[in-house]
Amino acid sequence: MKTTVTLGPARMGEAARIAGMSRTLIEPGLPWSWTPRRVAAHMRQRDNMVVTARTEKDLVGFAMAHFGDDSVHVTLLAVAESAQRHGVGRQLIGWIEESAVTAGVFTVELELRAGNMGAKQFYTALGYRETLRVPRYYSGLEDAIRMARNLRVGG
Repeated sequence: MKTTVTLGPARMGEAARIAGMSRTLIEPGLPWSWTPRRVAAHMRQRDNMVVTARTEKDLVGFAMAHFGDDSVHVTLLAVAESAQRHGVGRQLIGWIEESAVTAGVFTVELELRAGNMGAKQFYTALGYRETLRVPRYYSGLEDAIRMARNLRVGG
């Protein structure tokens, strides 16, 4: 993919596209949890962030996060198959991490499906470490791996 990707805050009109990407890229085999209505509700919450990656023609990725007092929780992250392995996911996580540090929060946490070894390798390469395995986290059907990263210098 040689097209330039631009990151920026999600637009409310993109909620359905984000939900569709969640359905096909994150939630296959599970009940559809992140519907357009739920994504839009997440976007409206003051303590949440949704950042998108766009080419001139299309939305190719997004990341959603919730900012708490002590940590930032990455709720969802997805990159279209055509844009995977081109640094888009790394850029999206970087946006969230920079926003966390700016907000004075230095821990980023997330969960991923236990069987998603590609995602685990991706996050491990970015400095995330497994902290916990959560049985039946996903709709009672699949375990999750919880990972976290300390963003403090030398942390």
